[in-house]
Amino acid sequence: MKIKSLALATAFSLTSGLAMANSYQAEVGASYTDVENGDGVFGMYGEFHFSPVQTRNHPLAEAAFLERSSNVYAAADDDFDALTVGGELYVPDTMFYVGGRVTRVDNAAGDETTAYATLGLTPVDGLLVTTEFSEDGYDANISAKYVTSLGGGNFVNLEGTYQDTDFDDDILSLGADFYFDRTWSVGAGYTDFLGDDQFTLRTEKFFTNEISGRLSFTDSDAAGNVFTIGGAVRF
Repeated sequence: MKIKSLALATAFSLTSGLAMANSYQAEVGASYTDVENGDGVFGMYGEFHFSPVQTRNHPLAEAAFLERSSNVYAAADDDFDALTVGGELYVPDTMFYVGGRVTRVDNAAGDETTAYATLGLTPVDGLLVTTEFSEDGYDANISAKYVTSLGGGNFVNLEGTYQDTDFDDDILSLGADFYFDRTWSVGAGYTDFLGDDQFTLRTEKFFTNEISGRLSFTDSDAAGNVFTIGGAVRF
């Protein structure tokens, strides 16, 4: 009986450890961006999910998105001259999504604080379609993100944003990432930001379920060559 109890306890311990390895609830990360036509920028962020995020059978980078995990987050860039605090709520048992964030930017003109609200729908698994409002008004805009399995352990992420602005040029952003497996992706993106063409190549790798690194290179008309290196840890 003692041997049987010990075996059951050991099995439970191993199962619990495996479950822990396939979930996380918080993530913190940092990055450094080198800008050819500007100063280098250091950034950091943190996010906390209201419930553990299950990563099993998902590409690790997309687990929270695929699990529709509600969360709060904060980010800082440019020596804390740019700060963002926000949250995401996937309304339980519905297809509705609500997001909100407040940004504060300290520049030559002084501090500028702006609040944003996002409304969205998740009509099918892996798809989120949103539009965003700001306290300064609403310019017609739409964003979409879709993550799906291609079979054979491969996945793909597709995303895009379009915004009709009050300026002569609108904002368009398109991107795609191919996942060779659950841990490694390579992607590319294009952004037309008010007439500034930006082409990006990027990659992200999870060395363990908890530790990841990423690299990206952007060729921008305005900023020149932009390199970013970053990493994150999950708990």
